[in-house]
Amino acid sequence: MSNAPVTALPEVVVIETERALAEAVERAARAPAIAVDVEANGLFVYRPRLCTVQLAWEEDGRSRVVVVDTLAVKAAALAPLLGPRGPIKVLHDLTFDARMLDEAGAPIARARDTSVAARMLGHQATGLAAVLAAELGVSVDKRFQQHDWSRRPLGAAELCYLGGDVAYLLALDRALAAKAEAKDIAPEIEDECAHKLRAAVAPPRDGRPAYVRIKGAQKLAAVERAVLRRLVQARETAAEAADLPPFKVIGNEVLIELARRRPRVHAELAQVQGALSGRAGRYASRWLEAIALGVNDRDIPPEDQVHFEPPRIDRAIAARRRELESRISAFRRAEAAQRGVDEQAILPGHCAQDLADVLLSSSPGDPLLLERIAAIPGLGARRFERYGAILASLIEPRRQAAAGEGEREA
Repeated sequence: MSNAPVTALPEVVVIETERALAEAVERAARAPAIAVDVEANGLFVYRPRLCTVQLAWEEDGRSRVVVVDTLAVKAAALAPLLGPRGPIKVLHDLTFDARMLDEAGAPIARARDTSVAARMLGHQATGLAAVLAAELGVSVDKRFQQHDWSRRPLGAAELCYLGGDVAYLLALDRALAAKAEAKDIAPEIEDECAHKLRAAVAPPRDGRPAYVRIKGAQKLAAVERAVLRRLVQARETAAEAADLPPFKVIGNEVLIELARRRPRVHAELAQVQGALSGRAGRYASRWLEAIALGVNDRDIPPEDQVHFEPPRIDRAIAARRRELESRISAFRRAEAAQRGVDEQAILPGHCAQDLADVLLSSSPGDPLLLERIAAIPGLGARRFERYGAILASLIEPRRQAAAGEGEREA
């Protein structure tokens, strides 16, 4: 892989035919690594659609940048390139990209995430523009972040934006990888990238109904939450029919206010700010009908009520968890300071939370404790090898201190 200095944005080639796509896939597959980014139209439609896939790779000492128009050709044709037999894929904040590509039939494997590397190397601002500026002195234009990428044709300014998101990723990856090697955290970054990729395509962890997740829903009385449930159902129906994101039909805060006031007629509906503004006003009769249905329901279905029940907190267990979390945080801080790395490199936040769960549900001397720690998603073999015994010892404060000292002496 070339170590040539970063240069101006190369020509951006648009791919709109299956033949051109097949040729690009064949050429990109010969590279050791490719940069990948995607754009969709989620801010403008009910169900987001993948609109473009941007690729960049190095060939014959030059950078090649292409924009695949996935409204003209099928993204699934990229599957051999993006899959496990293709080159290493370099992305920045891969979660959205991986999910969209997976849904389009071109799942990603062997991925490196430059936002993960930047975070573990101590960057406070990990957006692409900020990291490119800090590491390479490159400035990229982000004015099209909320653009409707289903619009055609793609103009010169749009192509420049799309190309800029991938043109410098390989150089950025090299710069960050060199620093990661120098700090001896490359394996930890690799483990976190793999975990992030698995999480991106996994089913959502929050399986609660949509209305339950709305801010303010938990504070509503029984009949109010019944009304909110019916209002959200009405909004979903309207949004799907209009092919719009639900928030563009009527906002969550307006639905909460309608659930609280429960207007019965148009005049009362008009007194709720936003209920008849813009597009929401077209559905006034639907809002009134939904409110009436919710009032008649009196409450939400029994299977949903569990989501509104306050959790029963055992004070002793809560105190024990805080104690364990405090020890875990202290360990992360001390080890990060000693090694001169970010705390996320020592133990990512999600691993720290899972570790607290494991320790809380275990007892000192449990023969399976190390096995449970090793199974924490995203922890990785490197961290377990280095810290497994210390993490297990956090279950008891005195043993933790002794284990930590012994580990460092060894």
